[in-house]
Amino acid sequence: MIDKLKNIPFFKKLNSYKITPVICWSILVMILPLLFSLFSIGTIYRVGLLFIVLNSIISYHIGKLIKALNLRHYWLLFMPGCFCLIVLLKYANYNFLFGLIYLILEIFGLMDNQIYG
Repeated sequence: MIDKLKNIPFFKKLNSYKITPVICWSILVMILPLLFSLFSIGTIYRVGLLFIVLNSIISYHIGKLIKALNLRHYWLLFMPGCFCLIVLLKYANYNFLFGLIYLILEIFGLMDNQIYG
């Protein structure tokens, strides 16, 4: 089934760009909070599981992707920016701090074991 999807011209064109994984992960970060709200998952689980654990892992992974794909460093701002748009539309203002945390975690992923030297 995945081979059939890869042969669709739209997906071939989409996969030809180097930034596609960063954009796809960022869209996932935008969609997941909306899905959690849609399924009436509680605030504690949304903040604890999604905002702290899952999005932190995704942001670190995006930092590693930016380094691996040799993208420009301004792509570090894309995922936290997308998250802050969702917070602006739907959630409390204290969630903006997670955007800053995600940016820091992306920078850690970009540093890739060069934190201390």
